[in-house]
Amino acid sequence: MTPESVAVDVVAALSHCDRALGDYATTIKLDYDFGPDSELYPHLVFEPQGSGAQADIRKTIRMPISLRPFLSNEIGIQIMLTFTKMSCEVASSVEAHLDRAMAGWEPGVHVLYRKVSEGLRLAELSETVDAHILDLYRLPTFPKSLGIRPRG
Repeated sequence: MTPESVAVDVVAALSHCDRALGDYATTIKLDYDFGPDSELYPHLVFEPQGSGAQADIRKTIRMPISLRPFLSNEIGIQIMLTFTKMSCEVASSVEAHLDRAMAGWEPGVHVLYRKVSEGLRLAELSETVDAHILDLYRLPTFPKSLGIRPRG
């Protein structure tokens, strides 16, 4: 594998992951009533990590509570891709970052879901990302556990 082909594969994996995670987050945002002022924010950071690199691909649904002081409750839906010389890793998670209690959840950071796949070859990355996204779709409806009602 040439460095150029590795670079193309990494960029393709990042693009695929960002698009698939965006589709999932948009589905959740449309299916549940997060409030009239809620917004969906994208986030993608790719940076060196030791002898490899890590990509943090995240979609955040922010529900503002007040402007002074600024308070919000956020749902972070994330996939981390870690690349080393030996292997790759895919980690997916859903976290609630709460400034105010919601449906029995106290303020703070709560991990609602986490899955990690390690020891992957670069060629397995897109397929593994797809499996993680499919698992997110199969999650019990985590918005309901935060007191967020389905639309309709």
